Amino acid sequence: MVSREWLVVSKIEALIVLTTLPLTTPPLTTHKYTKQLEENMQIEWIESQFFHTDKIANEMIIIHHTGSNNGRINSLQGTISWFKPDVWRSTRQVSAQYIIARDLRPIIQMVKDEHTAWHAGRSSWEINGVLRENLNNRSIGIELQGDGQLFRYSDFQYDALIWLVKQKMEQFNIPIELVRGHEEITPRKPDPGQLFDWDRLKQGLASVTAPGSDIPAFDDSLDTDGDGIIYLDETDDVKIPSGKDRTIVESILDFFAGLFK
Repeated sequence: MVSREWLVVSKIEALIVLTTLPLTTPPLTTHKYTKQLEENMQIEWIESQFFHTDKIANEMIIIHHTGSNNGRINSLQGTISWFKPDVWRSTRQVSAQYIIARDLRPIIQMVKDEHTAWHAGRSSWEINGVLRENLNNRSIGIELQGDGQLFRYSDFQYDALIWLVKQKMEQFNIPIELVRGHEEITPRKPDPGQLFDWDRLKQGLASVTAPGSDIPAFDDSLDTDGDGIIYLDETDDVKIPSGKDRTIVESILDFFAGLFK
């Protein structure tokens, strides 16, 4: 038989325990993707030789893709090597300010914002009511690893792109209307491609939410490890066309130089 005194003590102890429990629910464990995203949202500097110091202003942001070769996307290292060759290349000179890889890793910067990267080539767009041509010295170029004609971009690439573009829009007072694709300023170009989600980019730029805090729906059947990335076959054999504003004489010299390669 349980004594009445023991019951009273037990009730008091239980009441003390209950009153000392936290009133709020402990936070959930951070999603793996969100945590990795925050850790990798930084910039790694690797300088390209291909640039000019004749920048007029940063009035536009131009989005590109690195492309593919026979169904295999150009690798990150292959793209870096093409923008920064071990031996100086007099033809097919190309570079961009930034490269965003498909997987979670720091954004690569290869040309300073205040310098002119060679990414847009012969191009034109209306800026503040004036038609401007050869936009390299009026823009920041961002390369997305992949081929938007063949493959969708990764969640990380969208979040990193939104994070980076937001910074540059604020830093240089660039309106969202002047964030464009290479295919828009140079119609013969295919990038960032039909599979690039412009609505997702614009919604992200309009949101105050930090990248990675709201993970979009994703096809888990293809994302084997839950990191928001579908891995594709890659090639290091990268040969991206020149993005330099070339004169007629330079183009002719490039043509003849190519005959003897």
